[in-house]
Amino acid sequence: MGYPPALGYDPARDEPELSTAEQHRLRVNKRVDLPPEAFPHVSSQMHPFAQRPQLGTLGKKVQLRVNQFRLVGVPAFDIYQYDVSVTPEPKKAAFCNAVWNTRLAQEHIRKAGPHPWIFDGQKIAWSRNPSPEIRIQINMDEERGRAPKAGRTPDVVYLVVKRTTTVRLDALRAYLKGQMGWDDHVLECLNFLDHLFREWPRQNLVAIKRNFYSDDAPERYLLDDTHRHIEAIKGIYASIRTNSSIRSGGMGLGINVDVANTAFWSGGATFLELCTAYLRSSRREYIQLRDYDLGKALAPVEYPNGQLGQSPMWKMLRRMSKLSFSVKHRGKMNDVKPYKIKGFVWDLKKFPQGANARNYKFEKDGQSISVEEYFRQRYDIKLKAWYMPLIETTRDGVFPMETITIDKFQRYNFKLDGEQTSKMIKFAVTKPPVRQSGVMNCVKTLRWREDPYLKSFGIQIKGEMEAIEARVLPNPVIQFAKSSTDPSTSGRWDLRNQIFTMPNPRPLNAWAVVIVNNCVQEPSVKNFISTFVKVYRGHGGKVTTPFPPIKPLKLVRTEETGNMMVDIYNSVGRQFQQSPDLIFYIMPSKDIVAYERLKKSMDVRVGTLSQIVLAPHVMKAAPQYCSNVATKVNAKLGGYTSKLKEGGFFKVPTMILGADISHGSFGQTGNLQASLAAITMSMDPDAITYAAGCETNGYRVEIMTKDTVRRILPPMVTRWCQKMRTAPQHVFYFRDGVSEGEFQQVLDYEIQEVRSILQEVGQRNPKITVIVGTKRHHIRFFPIKGSDGDRNGNPFPGTVVEREVTHPFHYDFYLNSHVAIQGTARPVHYQVLVDEVGMPVDALQRMIYHQCYQYVRSTTPVSLHPAIYYAHLAAARGRAHEDIDASEKDPQNRLEEMRLPLAKHDNKSVNSSKKLEKAPYLMEIGADKKLARADNINFFKGTMWFV
Repeated sequence: MGYPPALGYDPARDEPELSTAEQHRLRVNKRVDLPPEAFPHVSSQMHPFAQRPQLGTLGKKVQLRVNQFRLVGVPAFDIYQYDVSVTPEPKKAAFCNAVWNTRLAQEHIRKAGPHPWIFDGQKIAWSRNPSPEIRIQINMDEERGRAPKAGRTPDVVYLVVKRTTTVRLDALRAYLKGQMGWDDHVLECLNFLDHLFREWPRQNLVAIKRNFYSDDAPERYLLDDTHRHIEAIKGIYASIRTNSSIRSGGMGLGINVDVANTAFWSGGATFLELCTAYLRSSRREYIQLRDYDLGKALAPVEYPNGQLGQSPMWKMLRRMSKLSFSVKHRGKMNDVKPYKIKGFVWDLKKFPQGANARNYKFEKDGQSISVEEYFRQRYDIKLKAWYMPLIETTRDGVFPMETITIDKFQRYNFKLDGEQTSKMIKFAVTKPPVRQSGVMNCVKTLRWREDPYLKSFGIQIKGEMEAIEARVLPNPVIQFAKSSTDPSTSGRWDLRNQIFTMPNPRPLNAWAVVIVNNCVQEPSVKNFISTFVKVYRGHGGKVTTPFPPIKPLKLVRTEETGNMMVDIYNSVGRQFQQSPDLIFYIMPSKDIVAYERLKKSMDVRVGTLSQIVLAPHVMKAAPQYCSNVATKVNAKLGGYTSKLKEGGFFKVPTMILGADISHGSFGQTGNLQASLAAITMSMDPDAITYAAGCETNGYRVEIMTKDTVRRILPPMVTRWCQKMRTAPQHVFYFRDGVSEGEFQQVLDYEIQEVRSILQEVGQRNPKITVIVGTKRHHIRFFPIKGSDGDRNGNPFPGTVVEREVTHPFHYDFYLNSHVAIQGTARPVHYQVLVDEVGMPVDALQRMIYHQCYQYVRSTTPVSLHPAIYYAHLAAARGRAHEDIDASEKDPQNRLEEMRLPLAKHDNKSVNSSKKLEKAPYLMEIGADKKLARADNINFFKGTMWFV
């Protein structure tokens, strides 16, 4: 047997020492839902996060089924873990898998023992066989039945399989029982189990991260009927999870199975068909272009400086790089080689008009030949779209677009437009019985009972959803000024004939209604004003000016619009001899850019409240719509719609904080917009009304920096202390949008700074409870009895689950607080990280659930605690305060509309140095001190300006 080639380094010397975080990154399997203490920056304590004090008892007990399937048999024997290395080191991980599956490698591996092996496709293998070290020289040319390439040595690699450790599942059992902390042994156990249960499905289905898809999936749905380039496909989501079933006779492990709904590029089409469909769908002005015109639009364009550069359409075409394809044209029908798009031929020196099959030439048998002529001579193919760009591949070849076929199951990781989103929702949303049936069909497809790998390793998985005990918390009674209403389990109530509990303290006196771009006639506006005033007064609203002035506004892309808004603001102030209380704007339709322009002028320039309504609703002037608008106006003017008849959640002065971060997209120039952080703060003893502050938070940074917290929070704490005439003794901090791996960072950065500010400003060290609420999970609940759920088959509002699917010992629970309008309800997973307040379990769950009924814009309970919900709204509204020109945000120009990846998929595209950049701060409320009045600015900041 030959020796491997030189390693290129001294093997006797220690390898470069990796940071703890980097070592961990290399070990963690991202398909497993790891607990928060599994991450390297977590405290060294054995169990650093809050432990569950006890199970709750409040409410009516009900039985549910959950889409998690218990592991009921786990082996007691040793499992051996092996390191797998290939020399020379492959450039692609897929090559390791190819080497492992060669005939010669499998012959040696089978000789090691009777039990099957599992390989992760990269570096680790497992088996019950205690094998000695395996060293093999493999000729890949022979394995693939091909001759070596001319002038090159044979493709020889060296495979080494070496035992490194023994996986003992006793470590995992001890962790699940709370008898030991998290360590690498526990991680090794979970990593092995994950690969074990995926091995058999991976061989029979298409595996993509945590999902599996059948190659002949019957449920496909085109998301674009016109262009037909995106399709939605149903698949299987499956992930191993630790859980609390160990308290009720289980192993503490389960498989979470759900229906996965994913958007893919339409596979099976030629790249020309897919590409032209995508380009036509990307912008309105491209829809009618012929293929030839698309080719012309892809050619280089002359920039204002006289240099040639990429056209807007070319930049969109580049988004299709990295798609995989196969070659199935005449003469290549049996070609099984995989290809990937590296890019598109771009060489301004050789091809100033753009490269295509007619002008791109190469040497063949000593002769120069064009790609077009080559395909005609070699394959008898006459290219129809010779004018389109050529595709470059990772195999150093070029292909015309019409000669390649796009592979199936390639995720469409880009932003869906409105119509596509609507169709995706229609495809994905299913009633609970249908969803439950779909989950069971997924389990049948996974075929656990037939799985030879599970059998070999002694693993058994129950084939039925687990029945669990849950509780339905009693709902609150909604108290208005003169009456109350009990929504019971319906989760709905009505505002008709109700007087708001707190009508606007600041009367609607100095106000106006502005018609944008003459979108509605003045008689309709007067009718709307009359109806709105009547409805608002009927709710107890204080309107001292029933006939406000009506003003026109021309929305154009110049400073003229801003100046006209200032003129309107000044004229209203002069007419009423005071700062305007609020100004209505009637817009023709939903337009985020126009919306932000109007809000920017009102918020930043003059520091005055505003309310935007749409022309179609104004023309109808429906009382119910006016009632909904009245709830917003009332909140902005300092009031609130209703409260709970039995509040009394807090026995000492208590502050509730909500926090969220919204990530930016790319602007017209390709610049990434900053992430925006928002913090909301309850401003009354019952936590009904909230104030909010926003600030930039770097670029795609999920944890608030200390500087961000310090710029937002101190003035809000000062306002709270002044209004309450005391400092808070208890603080509840609700956080959204963070994964388990970021929990410790929330405590180290955000909470540490919150503590510091509360001590400095409030002169008190309050007790803090930190709670993360998230809906990014696949847990679903299905009532066993029809009487235990609503008419659609969802759990009732107030259903709380703290068994079976929760953490073995952390303080967490699932709460379904809302009524699902359509589809299967998704509960919120609340995880208590720190619990210094020590509110009893029943009281905490009741407080969170009941406060979901206090969301001022709704007559149903919301799904997420209002502090978090308001933080979502405030972060979105804060975009209007960016110091960015409106044209930078214009959907016709900005790259976001070129289908850039969604924020949650695109984090990797933002390099680390960009993430470390400090983003420009937001503009201040009432920044123009010559126009804005200090009293208005102060009032603005203390109201719910963001609803």
